[in-house]
Amino acid sequence: MINHTKNIQTALLLVATLGIMSGITIVSSLPLISHTFSNIPNIEFLSKLMLTIPSIIIALFSPFAGHIVDKWGRLKPLYLGIFLFIVGGSSGFYLHDFYSILTGRAILGLGVSLIMTSSTALIGDYFSEEVRHKFMSKQGMVVALGGILFITTGGLLAQMHWSYPFAIYLIPILFVPFLMKSLYEPQTHKHAEDLEVEAKLLPVYLTAFFVMVLFYMLPTQFPYLIVNTLGGKPQTIGFVIATAMTFNALTAMQYAKIKARFSYIQIFSATFMLFGLGLFIISQASSIAGLFFATVPIGMGFGLLFVNTNSWFLSLVPAHKRGKASGVLTSSLFLGQFASPILFQPIVSAYGIQGLFLIISGVSMLVAVVLFVKSRKN
Repeated sequence: MINHTKNIQTALLLVATLGIMSGITIVSSLPLISHTFSNIPNIEFLSKLMLTIPSIIIALFSPFAGHIVDKWGRLKPLYLGIFLFIVGGSSGFYLHDFYSILTGRAILGLGVSLIMTSSTALIGDYFSEEVRHKFMSKQGMVVALGGILFITTGGLLAQMHWSYPFAIYLIPILFVPFLMKSLYEPQTHKHAEDLEVEAKLLPVYLTAFFVMVLFYMLPTQFPYLIVNTLGGKPQTIGFVIATAMTFNALTAMQYAKIKARFSYIQIFSATFMLFGLGLFIISQASSIAGLFFATVPIGMGFGLLFVNTNSWFLSLVPAHKRGKASGVLTSSLFLGQFASPILFQPIVSAYGIQGLFLIISGVSMLVAVVLFVKSRKN
């Protein structure tokens, strides 16, 4: 039985790495893609769509994916999602028409929305709350380590040829047999309309959106700060983000122990305080070295933010709503990812990137204080 549970956890951890793989794997290829297809008008903008199109598709499709997961069970949508992930994600490796690859990125988005929605529902179905907190610790660590691995491997492969990072999306082929052996379809749950649940989950969805808007400041604003303002090299971007992800992994590992002592609100208060501190350090940095100091609080903050959001969500949602609610949660996360550069662009235009980091640092600190006061009242 212990071995069986271990296999289930390993299978779900493998699935969790696909979410992070979907976005950052091809970051290093983007400048090369725009160079390769330079004959296409507006290629600078169009090449950035390689990153954003999956996010838009995931945000729009995930609520439907939630209905599918509640209606058809967890495993069929999961395996269909992995199939679409492999086919759509790897398209850039063997297709050499820009618009066909862009279509592949949209198919990848459909795959990720099915994968994330069904796997979140499965975590709720398989584990009790205490086991879930321990599992979330492992998941946060594995996702962060996966992020480091994929961003580094993608960068190395892109140096050989822009299309090689797309081959990374073929990796799930290797572990599908293990998933099929380890995962089982949970029992079906009787459906019941429950408007109170919807009201209780609204703060979770808003938090997920807000967390992702903040998180995506790093990949969307950091490269320009490092290269244009601080005179760093492109490979420095990967080093700084990987360092933050290392602290992310180390902190996520401790989540179960932290959750045993503190409430969800207290953890959120601490994470926004850490995040605000990191952003303040970045806003004052005059060299690349200064940025590395910021990676500690920022990595620690994000190590807890995502894990705490998912744990809080699963503690509130009843079994019969898990699919639908997981779909809305996935949608909230990716809407935040898509909205981040759009929301912050006016501030960057007015005050510069370091001005943006200073302002959002203040907002984070304020949120931390409000949550702290609220936790004391509770």
